Amino acid sequence: METNPLIEAWAQTHKCQLQCLDAEQAGTLEPALAADLGPALLLPDVAQVRNPRLGRALRASLLQRGVGLREHTEATGLLSRHGAVQGIRTGTGEIHAPRVVVAAGAWSAQILQGTGLELAVTPVRGQMIQFQARPGLLRHIVQYRGHYVIPRNDGLILAGSTLEHSGFDKAVTAEAREELTRRSLELVPALFGFRVIRHWAGLRPGTRDGVPKIGEHPAIRGLYINSGHYRNGVVMAPASARLLVDRMLGRESITDISPYTL
Repeated sequence: METNPLIEAWAQTHKCQLQCLDAEQAGTLEPALAADLGPALLLPDVAQVRNPRLGRALRASLLQRGVGLREHTEATGLLSRHGAVQGIRTGTGEIHAPRVVVAAGAWSAQILQGTGLELAVTPVRGQMIQFQARPGLLRHIVQYRGHYVIPRNDGLILAGSTLEHSGFDKAVTAEAREELTRRSLELVPALFGFRVIRHWAGLRPGTRDGVPKIGEHPAIRGLYINSGHYRNGVVMAPASARLLVDRMLGRESITDISPYTL
């Protein structure tokens, strides 16, 4: 694998361990990888979560805390009066509230239509596939030239992903499945013979500069936005939520919010 000065700088900034491996060491660590990938960088502190399970855990935690959830309820617009938010419109009626947070991912700009703010968040489709392999075939997350494979303890291996500007189309394509399969087998030849059991697509909320937009609407009091996290939503969620809550409560925050303001 090729070394990457950006990864080295990131590890130094965040005080993460970084080990440089030659090709032989990389092959010893992950025998399933292709033999001609070259040297590698190992970040032993980097971990992963299974986001569907995280979502279910967060939902259970909210319900235990008495938070009301309205699932499968489309937000169709915002209510405002005299420059202040009043609530939202939904497919099942109005919900009145003195503060509203728009955190609708790729759909955030649509919800904000008519508020005087053209939020520069657009959908970017990403397709992924999932192999059913044997547990232990691969033990580390591997990233190589824009492609990555993520092993799970139960033998599932995720492979991704595409970057497609196709609007709000979440359909999967045969071309993407073939490309992802081919690149996965080139990276991990040991995957040959294991089935692809799932193929799906999602819409990432992309911004022009790659920076999320967090803060209060410039013209409507009480209306807040937290969107545009692109490919890093799960990773950045705790910090961006804390940053926005600190702003809403007027308290000193963990970091400067100005790079993310609207």
